[in-house]
Amino acid sequence: MTIVNATDLKILAELVHNSKATLSSIGSKLGLHPNVVAYRINKLESLGIIRGYTVNLNLEKLGLTEQVYLGTNFPAHSERDSILREISSLPQSVTVVRSFGSPEGIVHLVGKSKEDIDQAISRVRELNVKIEYAVPVIKTYQNGNIGNFLKMIAQEG
Repeated sequence: MTIVNATDLKILAELVHNSKATLSSIGSKLGLHPNVVAYRINKLESLGIIRGYTVNLNLEKLGLTEQVYLGTNFPAHSERDSILREISSLPQSVTVVRSFGSPEGIVHLVGKSKEDIDQAISRVRELNVKIEYAVPVIKTYQNGNIGNFLKMIAQEG
């Protein structure tokens, strides 16, 4: 297990809140020199803890109003990771999770229309994946609480 300290967690919390934050602004908030922030971020990137930087999109405002979660199970003796990687390559696929028990996989799909979702579900079925349930999403609430959780852990440490 990779060891990170409270300062690393605080930097991560700031980046989760705003991945465009400058080294100076992070350093100012945390009482660190920007060079220290840069060093620690580089370390976290090289350790694979920071895998990349992204934006948080409002899917509804983009016209991607159709969303569904699928609970999936796999054929006996199948290569589950390979199947899940294939599902994750679908354009409509947002998140693919492998789990223990049933369902063995959870898939979050988005689309502009029901036809987009139907197309993705058909592709999943072509992989001999059994869809145990399909749950349409009414509304998604995301507030970036992982940053607050990291701050809490940093204070405990």
